[in-house]
Amino acid sequence: MRREFSRQVKRDAFMRANGQCEGEPYGERCPVKLTLGKYHYDHVIPDGLGGEPTLDNCAVLCVACHKDKTTTRDVPAIAKTKRIQDRQRGIRQPRKITRWRKFDGTPVHASRER
Repeated sequence: MRREFSRQVKRDAFMRANGQCEGEPYGERCPVKLTLGKYHYDHVIPDGLGGEPTLDNCAVLCVACHKDKTTTRDVPAIAKTKRIQDRQRGIRQPRKITRWRKFDGTPVHASRER
């Protein structure tokens, strides 16, 4: 379940940002000024990876920086973590190919379970 930032954390983060995006799209601070409705509060360490809803883990980002960070870093990292956890728990996808031939030509019929 997603944990949102409290109002106090959002207030403090906005004051810390001083009206400017805290994103770093190209290794330097984003020059975009924050305007009403054009910014998001982002977890620096994603909530899906155990990031807490605290001020240290909160960044105020413009919409473009938030979208870039989410799609290029957060979503792939969370997906990889889930794949690793599934592998450690022995959860595998069902077999897609259930019939094939060996090199000597004998047919093999396997179930979808591995």
